[in-house]
Amino acid sequence: MQDVEDLLGRLVEISEVKASGGWRGWIAVRAAGKERFTKSQWEALLAEPEKLFEGAERTIKSGECNKVVVKYLAVGGRGVKAVLKEHRRGRGVREFFRSLGAPRAMRNFIAAVKISQYGLPVAAPLAAVHRSRFLFCGESIYISEYVDGANLHKFLQDLRVDNEERHRTIKRLTGQMAEILAGLHERGMFHRDAKATNFIVSGDGPNNYRVVLTDLDGIKQYSAGGEEHQKRALWRLGASVMGIASVSRTDYVRMFRAYCDVADIPTDQRRGLFRELMAKALAKYEGNRQNQNSQ
Repeated sequence: MQDVEDLLGRLVEISEVKASGGWRGWIAVRAAGKERFTKSQWEALLAEPEKLFEGAERTIKSGECNKVVVKYLAVGGRGVKAVLKEHRRGRGVREFFRSLGAPRAMRNFIAAVKISQYGLPVAAPLAAVHRSRFLFCGESIYISEYVDGANLHKFLQDLRVDNEERHRTIKRLTGQMAEILAGLHERGMFHRDAKATNFIVSGDGPNNYRVVLTDLDGIKQYSAGGEEHQKRALWRLGASVMGIASVSRTDYVRMFRAYCDVADIPTDQRRGLFRELMAKALAKYEGNRQNQNSQ
């Protein structure tokens, strides 16, 4: 019975929605066992998508093509703190071809729904809308629930180096990261940009810390080259935390062993694989340092 309840708690009930100005997309009417807004309430919230970013609590990013804000969404006596991500079509050949495919917000929404239903920790998907211009994707908006905490990189930087709490905390976080990456790989997905800043650590103590996947732009489904994609995610994550005082070589080994155990990597393959991953992680780290010094 508990297994059934856990499964139902992960399921996301989706509905289509349309708004003025040619906007259309999907909403999560129910997710993680609770209802955020009804369909009619979502339609009220999304009546004018261009105005969604007004009154934002905080702006995380603002550029020519992307804007990310934190905002409290409220309607009909209900509310939720959310992250809103807007993506507009940029210039250049690459952006042109990207505009022919599925809008970024829709890809993120689909990825979040899948990850949630797999039982992996992800910022709950709330809505995704887009509109096209002359058959091309012009702009899209992805809305997810806000996860309070610090990104994994900052969290590790602020972690005290020498005490028992550090040991318990690192052990818990490495185990969770191993489960997330192995869980994605098991289902034919990988994180193309699995760096520490794309994961949030929430909670208030070693026994309650929880790693949550929040940035889904790098989530991809692979049809070939699965093993290399898996390796890439691991060594990129390793490279992103090199140079942090609280992270030791023992922690890399612990994370690697946890991943191998979850992913059922044969014992006789582990030593060589670890050396390969560490070499690539170090090369990436050194390359990043050289780029930073040259700027």
